[in-house]
Amino acid sequence: MADRKTERAGAASYSDPADPRAIISRSKFLTGATVGLGGVIGIAVAVPVVGFLLGPSFETQDWYWASFGPVDNKNFKEGTYEPVIFERGKLGELDRRVAYVRRDGAEEFTIISNVCMHLGCPVQFKATNFACPCHGGQYDTEGIVTAGPPVRPLNRFEYKVDGGMLYVGRPFATQDVDGKVVMTDTFKLPGEPVGGLLGWLYPSPS
Repeated sequence: MADRKTERAGAASYSDPADPRAIISRSKFLTGATVGLGGVIGIAVAVPVVGFLLGPSFETQDWYWASFGPVDNKNFKEGTYEPVIFERGKLGELDRRVAYVRRDGAEEFTIISNVCMHLGCPVQFKATNFACPCHGGQYDTEGIVTAGPPVRPLNRFEYKVDGGMLYVGRPFATQDVDGKVVMTDTFKLPGEPVGGLLGWLYPSPS
């Protein structure tokens, strides 16, 4: 009988809002509900952020070798650059790109992208340097930054000579190593550093 009285008294106490035990119980419930709701909100916020950061690592780019014509093209001159307009994808004029081509030998070339490594504006070659009209970025004849906000040298295109024809492939990021341009094996968008801690924060498309 005593146990039943105790159970009835306990039940009555929890039904009484003023009882301390009822307050503790509600407090635990509200705490758990708040933590659970916070966790759901945190996941909802974190998933898009993680997807944004890691998404580029799983993206792929369609590319192909674009013909720039015969290697003996008189427009390809030693010591200076000539712009070549070509299409990189399947969207026709919307996929047009510009590359600056300089002959370094019979079948040796330097092919530089015209995309500024600050915010992506088109750079122009001005006899002795590359210049960006948007924010004052300046590069020397090798594409190394000499002034302005760009974070690294201009991208360069891979190329090959086959059957007397010059073919251009993918653009790759470059680094300034002791005053020389080193072409990496990865692609980076404008404003994305190649090396150091910041380089890890901008994963490259595969």
